[in-house]
Amino acid sequence: MDQVQARKRSHTILGSSLAFVIGATIMILLHETAHAVTGALQGYYPTQLAFAVDYTPPPPTIPHVIALLAGPAFSLLSGVAGIVVDRFVTLFRDRPFWRMVWLWTLFASVQEGLGYLQITAILQAGDTGQAFALLEAPPTAYVIGTVIGWAGLPLTAWAFSVPIRALASSVDDKQDLATWPWLIGTGGLLVLMTLYVLLSPVNEPATIVAVLAGALSIGVYAPMSMMFRTKQCDAPSPPSMPWPPVAGLITLGAFVVFNLLLTQGWIWL
Repeated sequence: MDQVQARKRSHTILGSSLAFVIGATIMILLHETAHAVTGALQGYYPTQLAFAVDYTPPPPTIPHVIALLAGPAFSLLSGVAGIVVDRFVTLFRDRPFWRMVWLWTLFASVQEGLGYLQITAILQAGDTGQAFALLEAPPTAYVIGTVIGWAGLPLTAWAFSVPIRALASSVDDKQDLATWPWLIGTGGLLVLMTLYVLLSPVNEPATIVAVLAGALSIGVYAPMSMMFRTKQCDAPSPPSMPWPPVAGLITLGAFVVFNLLLTQGWIWL
C-alpha cells in the first residue's frame, strides 16, 4: 500500500470514528429529550441531564413507567423508521462523512432501544429494567425482554451491512467504515460520557453503570455486520473523506458544550 492509499484509509477511519461519536451523541440527546417531553406532557417538570432525566414532583408508578419507556421506544421506532426510509431515499449519497453520521445515528438509536432490553435479566438498571421493576413484572418478563433484545442484535448488524456495502469497494473499506471506527469511536464516546457523569450530581451506582455500559455497547452491531456477505462490496471506488472535516468537528464541539451545560440540569418550564 502506497502512502497516498494509507492516508486515504486513515482519513476514512478517523472520519467515520468522528461520525460515530456525533451520531451517538445525537441519539442520546434525542433519547433523553423523549423522556423529558413525555414527562412534561403528563404534568411533571423534567430536569434533563446529558444522560438522564428527573422529574418534579416525582411521578407515581404509571406516569413514571410511561416516561421511562418513552426513551427506548422513541429510539427504537425512530431508528427503524429511518432505516426503512433510507432504503428508498439514500440521504447524503455523495457525502460519505455525513452519510456515516446519518447511519450511525439511525443504528445507534435501534441499539439503544434493544440495549435496554438486552440487560433486563442481567442488570436491573436502565429504562426498561426500572419500568419492569416499578410494574413488579414477573421473572419471565425480564427473560423475554432479554431474549428479544439479543435476537434483534444480529438483525441490526445485517441491516447495517447493507449501506456499508454500498459505500465500500473492498473488505478493507468495510473495516475502515465500520470496525475501526467502532473501536475508536466507542473509546471517544466513553471518555465523553465519563466526563458528563463526573460533572453531574448523579451518584447512583446503577445509573452510572447503565450509562457507561450503554456507551460501550452502542455500536456493537458494527463489527458483527462484517459477518454478512463478507466479500460483497458495491462501490466502484473507496469512500473519500477529507480530513479534518471542519463542519463535523464544529458540530461535535457544539454538542459537547451543550452536554456540559446539561450536566447541571436543564429545567423544562
